[in-house]
Amino acid sequence: MLQSIRSKVLLAILAVTMVTACSITVVFYFKSAGMIEENYSTNLYGRVKQTVTSLDDSLQEIYYINVKAAGDINMAQYIKEYRKSESGEALDKIAELLRNYRTEYKDLSSLYFVFPDERIAVTSEDYPVCKRDIPEEEIVKIRQTEAEEAVPIMFGDMVHDTGKQLSCIQSVTDEDGTVLGYMLANTEERTLFYEYLEPVYDGKVSQALILDKNREIVTSKDYESVGQVYEGVDRLPEVSGIENQDAKEIRIFYQGAFSKCGLYMDIRKSEVLRDLKQMQIFLVAIFFLFLMIGGILATSITRAMYKPIKNMTDTVEKVSKGDLSLRVDVTTEDEIGTLCREFNNMLDNLEDLIARVIEEERLKKDAELEALQYQITPHFMYNTLNSIKYAALIKGEKELGGLIGDFVELLQASINKKGTFISVADELHILKNYIHLQEFRYQGGFDVEYDISQEAYGCYIPRLILQPLVENSILHGIDMKGGNGRLVIRGRVDGTRLTLSVIDNGRGMTREQIQALLSSKAKKTNGLSAIGVPNVRERLELYYEEEGGIIYESSESGTTASIFLPVNREVNL
Repeated sequence: MLQSIRSKVLLAILAVTMVTACSITVVFYFKSAGMIEENYSTNLYGRVKQTVTSLDDSLQEIYYINVKAAGDINMAQYIKEYRKSESGEALDKIAELLRNYRTEYKDLSSLYFVFPDERIAVTSEDYPVCKRDIPEEEIVKIRQTEAEEAVPIMFGDMVHDTGKQLSCIQSVTDEDGTVLGYMLANTEERTLFYEYLEPVYDGKVSQALILDKNREIVTSKDYESVGQVYEGVDRLPEVSGIENQDAKEIRIFYQGAFSKCGLYMDIRKSEVLRDLKQMQIFLVAIFFLFLMIGGILATSITRAMYKPIKNMTDTVEKVSKGDLSLRVDVTTEDEIGTLCREFNNMLDNLEDLIARVIEEERLKKDAELEALQYQITPHFMYNTLNSIKYAALIKGEKELGGLIGDFVELLQASINKKGTFISVADELHILKNYIHLQEFRYQGGFDVEYDISQEAYGCYIPRLILQPLVENSILHGIDMKGGNGRLVIRGRVDGTRLTLSVIDNGRGMTREQIQALLSSKAKKTNGLSAIGVPNVRERLELYYEEEGGIIYESSESGTTASIFLPVNREVNL
């Protein structure tokens, strides 16, 4: 089999197709995986950076409020007053002042003032106003933190004992620099979680947490770990950025410039590339599709190459037996085609010339006949019908004259190609001419009602968009024999949407019939304009895409066909 030209070409094409398809599939898969990882990491890092920047700005604002409260002259005065008298009234004044500062920023959960020697904390909350017997270790931690730097640090809630919060600490001093106490501006851990951490959590993130300067967990999905030093601190990137070197994980970290708080995220690559499993199936399908196309292409090419050779050898054998009327079919422009062509020329140049002359004469006569057929123009038809119309009017046949006039206008509307769009008023004029003819045809078989809102008349719509719907109702919906048929033509403008409806009280349509009507392809009909309902649907989709369409609703009491499209009051669409 491999000794034939056809077999060799077929095998070569299949081999090239398989290698090409396999290479493209593998390269595309790994390239796609890398791009997905990179795009996901970049986008997530941008969200993390934006989140931390927002958190940093919030903590900076809280810090400024804390500094402002600590430097308030009234605050120092109330503190001295309490130390002098130890009165509850002085504590209430401090609490009221704290409440006023508390309301200046939404993320500020509470403000505490701590008397270090008395171990009392005054709060901005309504209850409790103060908490006594603050543990000594909390006082020590406050002093050490304030002495180091102003960045916020995780603290347990010394007032409620159960809560956890991120606190900015600022000392309150007298004129001589004596420390009177410490202001703590607090943000609750759950506030930080829902405001900043939860929005960046998605199904691909295995771990996400916010850390303070000391790498203590500020907030996390695991509430029990909040306030503890992160056990995976050695896995944190040294600087803000993305680490994508690990085969299994992507690590993202970004630290705020002011607060030194950072957001760390750990993402499993398997989750990021989960959607690629569908792509694997797709690529395998593409591979076999390439292979199938290659097989079909190879078969077609070899057949095309072999066919002229076979035809020529058969013809040569018959000509050698004396049949000089045969000709070789020339199907290619290569060397084989040249050989076949010259063989034919050698046999009968004269017969070929005669055949061409006969063919030219036949084509000439066909062209002359076609030209005669087009000499009767539409204008001749209009003029003739108008002459008949006026003759009928002269003889007193006003109804017949009116019908002919209506038909002439309909004929002009259906043949006229000027203006794809017309106003609703013009469309209704054409429609009334058509309905007038149908009323004459069915002799009172149905009544028509026009219910068009005033603002709809000036809207522009595609030409002959309503006539096919009316024609469908008259021909297939209304029972003309009963004499009680009814059509309602309705038009409404709702905001930026125009709805035109054709309502009949006919026999109705099943859901299957409606589906078949709307899903069929557009084709010429035997109606006035050769435009059917499918054509109306396709025109609306062409002009307006998803903003235009047609809806059929039907029951035993009748059918409503509605078209909807954007309102447009200009002719240039």
